[in-house]
Amino acid sequence: MKLTIEHAAWTPRTEHLIGLGLATASIADMKRQTEAGAQLFAVLDEQGKQVAAFLLRVDREAARTVGVVVSAGGALDGVDLTALCLPQIEKMFYGMDVIRMHTERHGLVRKLARQGYATSEIILEKRLHHGRQIG
Repeated sequence: MKLTIEHAAWTPRTEHLIGLGLATASIADMKRQTEAGAQLFAVLDEQGKQVAAFLLRVDREAARTVGVVVSAGGALDGVDLTALCLPQIEKMFYGMDVIRMHTERHGLVRKLARQGYATSEIILEKRLHHGRQIG
């Protein structure tokens, strides 16, 4: 299967696809990322149908440059979009020191480990309600 990646604009389809990859963030959060410089991309199948979307940014830290996959989502029956798209995304980060992704999906962590990714940080959160702890 040959997929094509191209720059994209926010449309109902890209919003839906990006939304598939979100757990705690919102589409509004993702749009703010693009306003701050992140780039939105569409993934098209061989017939030109958009089957996935992803958002990338570059973080320049003191000692390294980090390519960040902010969010990604998609669906194509019988196709592992992660396996097909990730090598192309990695090439888009040519010259970066590392690539970073955050996920709440344990299955994606296992899948990315098979592609050479390793845990480098764990982010823990505690939800607060109007400044008070809940639960």
